Amino acid sequence: MASQNGMVVLSTCDGVRTLSRNTKGVTAMRLRKEDKMASMDIIPASLRKDMEEKSKDISTVKQTTGPWLLFVCENGYGKRVSLSSFKRSRLNRVGLVGCKFAEDDCLAAVFVVGYSLAEDGESDEQVVLVSQSGTVNRIKVRDISIQSRRARGVILMRLDHAGKIQSASLISAADEEDTEEIPSNGIVEAVSL
Repeated sequence: MASQNGMVVLSTCDGVRTLSRNTKGVTAMRLRKEDKMASMDIIPASLRKDMEEKSKDISTVKQTTGPWLLFVCENGYGKRVSLSSFKRSRLNRVGLVGCKFAEDDCLAAVFVVGYSLAEDGESDEQVVLVSQSGTVNRIKVRDISIQSRRARGVILMRLDHAGKIQSASLISAADEEDTEEIPSNGIVEAVSL
């Protein structure tokens, strides 16, 4: 979970109790004054086991292999941070600093990337950014640099007159393989069910 001010809580779902529809629920993240939730992503169990094994060895904290957290800020900046640089904590915590940015900026989205890796060990995923004016930019995750938790990041999208990042979506390599290609004649056959 990540807040707009760049704080991150890495927790397991074990702390969330099963409750009825009419209950308030548990506090997932304690937010500081004028801070709001920005984004949340789920780490698959297989990735979590790999991450726990890597975090036992202190020398691998600054490594360049995945999985990573991909931060996307509203002013078009972004970066990848090794997931092993965040320690796991319980729910209802303020969290650790995950991203730094200018005063007029805040966090738009956070994604866990590194599910699918190419032969060179880099990520096969892509991120799609949409600005408030409707400009769309598609970037390979491998082209986004790996930085520390306290770094600002690199420019993912220039937003001179385009406002701020309105939306960000992650496309995995598995999603691209599942999409069907349109036949060369351009005619798509209708299928009746």
